[in-house]
Amino acid sequence: MTDPTTKKKALVVTCQADGQNGNVADLTRHLNEGWRLVSTTAMGGVGGYDGPVQFAALVILEREEQKTVGGFTGQ
Repeated sequence: MTDPTTKKKALVVTCQADGQNGNVADLTRHLNEGWRLVSTTAMGGVGGYDGPVQFAALVILEREEQKTVGGFTGQ
């Protein structure tokens, strides 16, 4: 059973082979905000002949919610 104070989130992270576009910055932001990587699953890619190569992965994150007491966050 999952702890009710643990939140989970799924992201589809995309990135072109040259590192441009995509939403890797969103994943980085979540990790910097205290989310932890639980699992990843490759979803394949597209492009090549008639467009830029792009890859995608399903990323599952989780984070335990901070409890606050009198407006102060406990760790």
